[in-house]
Amino acid sequence: MDSFQINIEENNKIEYLKQIDINSKTYRNESALHLACQNQNISIETIKYLIEKGIDINSKTYRNETALHFICQNKNISIEIIKLLIEKGIDINSKTDRDETALHFKLLNYLIEKGIDINSKTYRNESALHFICQNQNISIEIIKILIEKGIDINSKTYRNESALHLACQNQNISIEIIKLLIEKGIDINSKTYRNETALHLACQNQNVSIEIIKLLIEKGIDINSKTITCQTALHIACKNQNISIEIIKLLIEKGIDINSKTDYNQTSLHFACQNQNISIEIIKYLIEKGIDINSKTEYNQTALHFACQNQKPSLEIIKYLIEKGSNINSKINGNKSALHFACQNPNSSIEIIKLLIENGIEMNSKIYENETPLHIACLNRNPSFEIIRLLIEKGIDLHAKGNQNKTALHFACQNPNSENAIQIIKLLIEKGIDINAKIKSGASALHIICGNESSKFALEIIKLLIEKGIDINANDINNQTSLHYACKNKINPSIEFIKYLIEKELILILKQQKKKMLYILLNQNPSFEIIKHLIEQGIYVNAKTILYLSALHLACQNQNTSIEIIQLLIEKGIDINSKDINGRTALHFLSKNYNSSLEIIELLIQKGIDINAKNIQNESAFSILIHFKRKDLTELMIMNNGNIFDLKKNEITDEIIEIFLKVNSINEDMSKLLNSNDNFSDIQLQSNNYSKFNAHKLILLTRLNNDVIILQKFINACKLKPKEDVEIALNFLYTGFPNFQQIYQNFNPKTNLDLIIETEKANEKKMKKIFKEIGFDSNWIESKKGRKGILKDFHHLYHQESSKDFTIIIEEKEIKIHKLILFARSELFKGMFQLNIQDFSNQVHDYSKKSFETINQLIYFLYHDEFDNEKKDFTKEMKEEFEDLKDYYQLNPNSIIDLILRRDLDLNLILK
Repeated sequence: MDSFQINIEENNKIEYLKQIDINSKTYRNESALHLACQNQNISIETIKYLIEKGIDINSKTYRNETALHFICQNKNISIEIIKLLIEKGIDINSKTDRDETALHFKLLNYLIEKGIDINSKTYRNESALHFICQNQNISIEIIKILIEKGIDINSKTYRNESALHLACQNQNISIEIIKLLIEKGIDINSKTYRNETALHLACQNQNVSIEIIKLLIEKGIDINSKTITCQTALHIACKNQNISIEIIKLLIEKGIDINSKTDYNQTSLHFACQNQNISIEIIKYLIEKGIDINSKTEYNQTALHFACQNQKPSLEIIKYLIEKGSNINSKINGNKSALHFACQNPNSSIEIIKLLIENGIEMNSKIYENETPLHIACLNRNPSFEIIRLLIEKGIDLHAKGNQNKTALHFACQNPNSENAIQIIKLLIEKGIDINAKIKSGASALHIICGNESSKFALEIIKLLIEKGIDINANDINNQTSLHYACKNKINPSIEFIKYLIEKELILILKQQKKKMLYILLNQNPSFEIIKHLIEQGIYVNAKTILYLSALHLACQNQNTSIEIIQLLIEKGIDINSKDINGRTALHFLSKNYNSSLEIIELLIQKGIDINAKNIQNESAFSILIHFKRKDLTELMIMNNGNIFDLKKNEITDEIIEIFLKVNSINEDMSKLLNSNDNFSDIQLQSNNYSKFNAHKLILLTRLNNDVIILQKFINACKLKPKEDVEIALNFLYTGFPNFQQIYQNFNPKTNLDLIIETEKANEKKMKKIFKEIGFDSNWIESKKGRKGILKDFHHLYHQESSKDFTIIIEEKEIKIHKLILFARSELFKGMFQLNIQDFSNQVHDYSKKSFETINQLIYFLYHDEFDNEKKDFTKEMKEEFEDLKDYYQLNPNSIIDLILRRDLDLNLILK
């Protein structure tokens, strides 16, 4: 339908309509007819074609609009199209979901003649006359037709507005229409729901003419009528930004009460003095006509207060008010004087301040928070150096203290963003203000500027204060220095001023108060550069708060911490498994942080964080992370030994089990190794019933701490144990799970989860008993290596020359490798080095006629499944040679050891 609309708008060709389904509708339930009637360039031929083709003429949109509603809103309305629609049976009285008929959009004699209900109203009780009187292109002819046809002229909307009210609000206000409505008997004194008459609304209209006001008064409107807030037409006129003095004069001449007050005791003079565009002539006229110049509002505000508050304060008006006897020292509730208002106003001029002082205003007057005009001038959104200097020169108390014991210097440092900030602070210091004065919290001006989150002049102000002798090492009541404040600054933690503070003899304090590091991590945007600099300057990275929170805890709690900060803390020796007072590790904090980065969690796991450590509520980070229902996190945690048996039964979903089984498919690989033929196994175990188990000396040794004596004890112990127990022990050594293969082979989480947990625990007891008998701590494998410990064992073995048990000889050079890995990574041992399958020697000669360097790349590939691109001698030619070797040796990239080494961990990362 969108393409239909575009094409209609572009060319209006009937040929195009033939290509589409004309009864299809848009998501707003608009048919082709609706869209056509909205089109400003639509032709009657197109409408005829749609009707002839059987389009539903009375079809409605989701807002109950028919084609007639749309055509009557169309700027290029066509009477022919309207006639056609009516002739073809469109419902002319159909209403939208807001009860609007077509008449409410445009008035046409044709519709009225056809019997449309002229007094039909919307759900807001608006008639066609109301709509017409609101229309900017208001037509007196249409209004005449409506009245002639019997429309209810005094009908009111749901807000009690008559057509006269709406006409007086119209920005294209017309005296002819207002005259017509009055002549036709509209109630001139009718009031809206806010008690407004047409006079109130006309005086509010910025385009009103004096003739309209005169007409309303002449026709008997109540000139002193008040709105719901007790405002007269004069109050409203004085608020009008575009009011003329002639209208003000007319209202007063016609007897309006000049001293009438609103429900907040405001006079017309109060409103006039607030008006940014008011003329001095209007102010003068009101005063000349006897308005009370010292009248006060409910909050004790006078006209002078409002004039000083005005966003475009007029020196001329303020001067005139003072000359005419305005009480210059009058104060509002809260003790604010005109001088306070003038000093607070960002648009005040020095001439206004000077005028007030010269006329005897009390300079050291304090508001209820003890702030003087000087304090307020320093807090001004656009503080003026000249005004502040004038106040000081005229004798204002420089040392006065305001709210929280703040001096003008504190306020200036609290408001340091203007171009004048440095100049003002310098002036205050030069005039003798106490630079080391402290507020109630013990903070000095230096603390305040360091903690300011928006200052672009912070560094310059800090330098100025230090140069002028402020105590750089002063503490507040919480024993925090300005450096603490700088580090806590959420928006503006500048590395430049951190460095500057440290350079200025803060290094001693830095070493004594080791917790400063923690504050930087509380920032909304923690800075890597600042943290790094603080550590380099000797800050203690393992400092803790009173709640035992470390920097790592706080960093992981912060949603904006980068992985670089975490890496830095770890590199600098932070205790990765440190717990807070509630037993939470850094991983617990990450598990509560909904912006947790997978990379940060991976980093912590890689660096050895205990994934199953529990807090005082017995919750592990793993069990909390599961609730995020993020598959990537769940997979990562299970992949790294997250214990699903710590979860509640109802928390172990099918998805978790699926991930668990997928991740632990290492069991299948180990099963292949356990049951493989002699080509893979190099040691054999037997149980007390002489059942035999093929095993691998390499795996058993690495899992038994490379202790040959323990291995021999294990072999001997197996001979005394039943087959089942030997199988459990072997499974544990290979996988970290007692009898993993047997338990999970046909796992169904919905039926046998309890049985599995029970079996797992029983098997664990048997396994531990065997290892206890041979003098080996079975917990060593789990605690030191983890359930996937074999992965780490192989990574460790890769760099252990002593563990390599196979030699490849090429070009009279030897390459050492692990026999198990070599065999597992080749489909056919025979094919690999052209040896007979029965040859079990631990040494071969390579006959591939490839270079020593290329064979080295082959060995690297056997362990890593990728090239060693960092080797400088690895040329393009060698790479081509290697591609040949892969086919020649029938390498299997999905073989057993590949799965062991690479399924879950990136060997390269660990090796690095």
